[in-house]
Amino acid sequence: MGINIFILPIVSTLLGLYLVCLGLWELRVGLDRKKFITYSFTGLFLIFILPDIFGLQMIYNPQ
Repeated sequence: MGINIFILPIVSTLLGLYLVCLGLWELRVGLDRKKFITYSFTGLFLIFILPDIFGLQMIYNPQ
């Protein structure tokens, strides 16, 4: 259980960086603006919001 607290935010951040890079690539290609917005906001959510949620879960539910 303890290892998941450390691995899940790292995986979330790496996946978020990948999605932001895909979004920037889609912006460079310029074919589908909806894909750019989807990739970018999903990646930013995974980078900034989800690790905070995991951190709050660890604070309020220590085991």
